[in-house]
Amino acid sequence: MVLPLWFKILLSVFLFFLGASVYSFLNVVIFRVPRGEEFVKTRSHCPGCGKLLSPMELVPVVSYVCLGGKCKNCGSKIGCRDVLIEVFGGLSAIATFWIFFQESAGSLAEVALGEFYGRFLAGLTAFALIGALTVITFIQIDMGVVKRGTVIALGVVALIAFFTLPEIPVMDRVIGAACLSMFVVILSLVGKRLVPLELAWTTILVGFVLGWGKMLVASLPAAVIMAILQWLILVLLGKKPLSKSYKPAFAIGVGLVVAILAGGDIVKLLGLS
Repeated sequence: MVLPLWFKILLSVFLFFLGASVYSFLNVVIFRVPRGEEFVKTRSHCPGCGKLLSPMELVPVVSYVCLGGKCKNCGSKIGCRDVLIEVFGGLSAIATFWIFFQESAGSLAEVALGEFYGRFLAGLTAFALIGALTVITFIQIDMGVVKRGTVIALGVVALIAFFTLPEIPVMDRVIGAACLSMFVVILSLVGKRLVPLELAWTTILVGFVLGWGKMLVASLPAAVIMAILQWLILVLLGKKPLSKSYKPAFAIGVGLVVAILAGGDIVKLLGLS
């Protein structure tokens, strides 16, 4: 029996708010980790007046829309980036679920329990990878550095992915680790202030998870295209100096996310699987 449309819609809505909630917490991590602040026990507060936020003010996306992007207490404006990250988190949850739960057996209901469990772990791993990349990317955008703790967290997810995505041969993983990272290493050696070396470790870890096919035909082209677009946008906006305005983690992060979500389809399209 094929899953009815109404069930798919309800499930997608649930996944959206679940993903947005996770990314709401990641927003806290992005803001507090570079500043050395505690991000688990300390309650969220308005950066303007310092007032502790109530649960109703912390509902992902919804609270921002209902409050008009302002603090309820002091009226100070809240940047839209945080809510956009929450939206991205919600969409990531939907995408990873449906991509890794494709109805290859006729319908999701007909998939064997063991296969269902395996797909669930694979989708959860992909969602965790994208979450870790999001934290690394935006900390680099804000502070110009990549915190080692975030790379270690990505490494833990990559280690788990070695077992939840077992179909990729080890040699393919090793080659995948080098596909994008060698370019990042070169850029880092040429201009270390512009491209932190830790970004190379980020690409190595994700490449080891995905294998050479996804990294070569999806991640590398997407990262190069995004890097060029990002540079052109900064030039058109008149940003000076470009060396300080340009944040390479964004282009690299986009390339890696494209590989995670669409790399398999691109590999199949090109007949490399």
